[in-house]
Amino acid sequence: MPTKSKYSTHLYSPLTSDITAAAAFITSGRIVAFPSGTSYGLAADATQGYALQRLRLLKGRPEDKSFTVMLNPALWGQYLQLTATETAFLTRAANQALTLLVKPQPSLEHLAKADLVGLRVIDHPLMNQLCQAMPVPLTATSANRTDEPACFSPECVQAAFPGLLPDDQLGEDDPHGASGTTYNLSLAAIIDGGTLPPHKPTTIVRLQKNGSLTVVRPGAVTPAMLDKLIA
Repeated sequence: MPTKSKYSTHLYSPLTSDITAAAAFITSGRIVAFPSGTSYGLAADATQGYALQRLRLLKGRPEDKSFTVMLNPALWGQYLQLTATETAFLTRAANQALTLLVKPQPSLEHLAKADLVGLRVIDHPLMNQLCQAMPVPLTATSANRTDEPACFSPECVQAAFPGLLPDDQLGEDDPHGASGTTYNLSLAAIIDGGTLPPHKPTTIVRLQKNGSLTVVRPGAVTPAMLDKLIA
C-alpha cells in the first residue's frame, strides 16, 4: 500500500497584486492566472513550447485544440498579419469581450488552426497591465480544466488547479512526479482581481473582406452590440 505523500495538493498558486513578479514567472515558463472581463484566464508565454505544453497538461486540453492569445497592441505588427480593416475594428472593439480570428505571423503559426489564431480583446485593467508588462504574446485561455465550468474567483482557480501531483496519485512503479518538475502543474500565481460577476465567454468572430462579421461562437457580446461595432 503506497505511503501518503508529504506533498500537499493545495497551498499552491499564491494570490498576488505584483504584475512585475507575475511577468517574471511567465518569462520563466510558468503559468499565471489573471482576471478578465468574462472570467479568470491562464497566461503563459505563447512563444515558449515548454510553457504551452505545461498549460495543455494543466488544463487537460486535447492536442487538436489551440489557445487564444492576448498581447500589447504595440506588438500586433510583430506577431499578427492584421489588415487595416481588422486593426480599425479592434480599435472600436476595445474593452469588449471579443475574440477575433486573425492570421498570425510565422512566429505564432504554431498556435494556428486553419491558418488563424484567436486574438482576445483586452477587457480588464489587470489583464491590460499584464500584457503591457510582457514583450511577447500570452495565452488567454480560460482558467478551468477542459469541459469544466469557468472560474470567477481566485478560490475557484485554486480548487481547479491544486498543484504538484503526489507520487501516490501517479500510478507509476517508480514515480518522481512530486519531487521533479514533469508533474508540477501548479500555477505560479493568481493575480487577484477578486470575485468577478458571472459572464458568458467571449464572442468569437471573424471579419470578412467585405467588412461583415461572421459569428463563430456566440457569447457576451450580442449581435446588437456587434452591429454597432461594424457600423
